[in-house]
Amino acid sequence: MTTNSSDHKPARLDVWPWRDDGRPGEDDERLRARLAEAVAWCDSLASTADLRSGKLRLRLFHDGPHDLVRDLGQCRQHQLCCSNLQVVYESPVVVAGRFMLYFPDENLADGCAQRASGGFFDEDNLPACDTWVSFFSEDAHPRRSARRHLLCYVPAPLIEAANAGIDVNPEDCIIWLDRSDVAVRRRVEALTNPVSVRTSTS
Repeated sequence: MTTNSSDHKPARLDVWPWRDDGRPGEDDERLRARLAEAVAWCDSLASTADLRSGKLRLRLFHDGPHDLVRDLGQCRQHQLCCSNLQVVYESPVVVAGRFMLYFPDENLADGCAQRASGGFFDEDNLPACDTWVSFFSEDAHPRRSARRHLLCYVPAPLIEAANAGIDVNPEDCIIWLDRSDVAVRRRVEALTNPVSVRTSTS
């Protein structure tokens, strides 16, 4: 395990500000930092059990999805520091895993993805909270039910499990980012550098 929990963190950057509406125009520097932290944390985990270990706890009371994800991000920052995990904030963010999206307004909560993925998704088709990167509201998206979406990062060892859940999800409320048409896709692609760790899901 590499030490130094905050390599090259931009000076005075508040990665998780109190006011954050998740609009597509959100600062790219902040998004890059969120990507880097999620990648560093998830790449240190090897199984679904690790992702649902409870180290990152969600608050029962919050002011909506943006506030919930912000609180989760702050908790992850703390755990990264306590675990001495290296976070490289420089661009591009090197990723061995894959990014995915969750659309809460398209969810049918049928539990199929949970069973097929071995618990990577829960009964509401929601990915494990450790994987959450940022929540977005894209008011200009032509499909109303796709305007709100959660960006997640799937570490390489769990890509096949996540893909098994995606394959049985009839409403497409969970999809790979690179197969989507949301605005944040282009931003993530510009800020990251995927390395060649692919499976049959590619």
